Amino acid sequence: QTRCTYTFLRLEPVGAHNAPTLRLGRHGESCMAAPSVPAPVEVGSRNWTSILSVPIEEKGEVTAVEFDESGEHLAIGDKSGHVSLFQKGDGRGYSPLFRFKSHSPTLDPLKSLEIEERINMIKFVRGRSSGMYVLTTNDKVVKLWRLQRKRSTTFRKLSHSPNRMKQALLRRNSRDGIDERTSESKVDGKENNLSSAKMSTSGPTAISMVPPPQLRLHKSDGSTQPHGGASSGRTKSLGSEVKMASSLKREYGGAHTYHIHSISINSDNETFISLDSLRVNLWHLQRDAQRFPIIDIKPKDMANLTEIVTSGTFHPEHCHTLMYTTSRGRMCLHDLRSSAILKEPAKNFEITETAYPTKQFFSEVLTSISDAKFTTGGRYVLCRDYLSLRLWDVNMERKPVEVFPVQDYLSGHLPVLYQNNALFDKFQCAASSDGKSFVTGSYSHRTVIQDRKASALAITAPPFRGNASLPFRSPVKISPSITSLDFSSTKFNEKVLLSAWHPKEDIVAVSGLNRVDVYEKQKVHVESS
Repeated sequence: QTRCTYTFLRLEPVGAHNAPTLRLGRHGESCMAAPSVPAPVEVGSRNWTSILSVPIEEKGEVTAVEFDESGEHLAIGDKSGHVSLFQKGDGRGYSPLFRFKSHSPTLDPLKSLEIEERINMIKFVRGRSSGMYVLTTNDKVVKLWRLQRKRSTTFRKLSHSPNRMKQALLRRNSRDGIDERTSESKVDGKENNLSSAKMSTSGPTAISMVPPPQLRLHKSDGSTQPHGGASSGRTKSLGSEVKMASSLKREYGGAHTYHIHSISINSDNETFISLDSLRVNLWHLQRDAQRFPIIDIKPKDMANLTEIVTSGTFHPEHCHTLMYTTSRGRMCLHDLRSSAILKEPAKNFEITETAYPTKQFFSEVLTSISDAKFTTGGRYVLCRDYLSLRLWDVNMERKPVEVFPVQDYLSGHLPVLYQNNALFDKFQCAASSDGKSFVTGSYSHRTVIQDRKASALAITAPPFRGNASLPFRSPVKISPSITSLDFSSTKFNEKVLLSAWHPKEDIVAVSGLNRVDVYEKQKVHVESS
């Protein structure tokens, strides 16, 4: 007979009262040598709570959502060209920090068309000098902004008053019996009542009649205030005030014939790409007047156009690898070291039309990829089409590793969706830092959280409290399964198109047309039996 030896491990939370150290038990002996405490156990994935809900004004529309590298800041772009920055506090949730105007409406001189100020995408530039650097883009121009804290520019400046000096000298001359008209002379075309003869003979008495210079405080907004005993106390408080300020560093424009829909920063933190429907341009952050068109899928005859570029991104670790997606369900992986102009992709991942065999008429629309993201490390690629999420292994082009249905309850109503143009909605997706969970949007203000080892759940955004204009927190409604959703109760005007995942924690930011919601996954403590 073979004798088996088992080793039991028990881990207890750090910092608990009477928490035992790690115990080893052999031959089945008890390893509970000290009192135990309840350990945190995650009960499925149904413990998501809302930590922030930001209502947007009626004329506004959220068009971009992005976390920075640390996750401490959240940037939100809207249709009016503004970028709002939120900062994570010591407690739970994010609070408003700063808001600035990034783009303004301009006129295209070649086509005589107005270019909207709408912010299409926001990207944080990693690891630069003091302050934060942000790339923002509208349909035609990409801008690099620097955001930093600045101290209030209140300083002291001597301000002489020529009128007061003139009046004092005239009074002195009249007292000495000198005619004002004989002392007047013109210097540089302007009247000057200072006579050189009088100034030389008047001595220190005339100088004593000149009023002293007035000390004023000049503010950064251009206004001034007299400096006196009452205002000296305010001078110190104004000088110590610190505010956020934005400054434009670069503008990258004039390179796209069609509208820019995506930008992506390289892992080398020196270059980035901008993408429109038919072209991909490579830029250097320090050279705004030069770009390199590396991908161009425009045919010689536009009648032969069969697909367009829908999104694109750089590899998170390899600076020579980039990927773009198309409307025909293709993900093309390119290597920048192969050639200056990229034509044939190094790897091609394609959603075939057989993926939806019973929807042949709508198969081309259903297979169109609206967004694709690399997971941390770049081993897998997550992409989103209209009905599902797909996870691909970069080493296997034949088929996706996993397929997660998101909106299968809509598959029987495609003609209706085609008529109201809902079938052409573009949903974004994002992956967690460990690559085990994914987030995307749906209709009726629903956010879908998909775990690789569990079923998906749908989070419904909380309703606004009256005419709320400030961020607030509220409990959310969670559906245990997305298969229980019903088409008849779906509100297609309340769609969640944008999504982003915190780079380090289980926090997601999603956005519909007129609101932004941030959800956090909470750990639930249960008693161990």
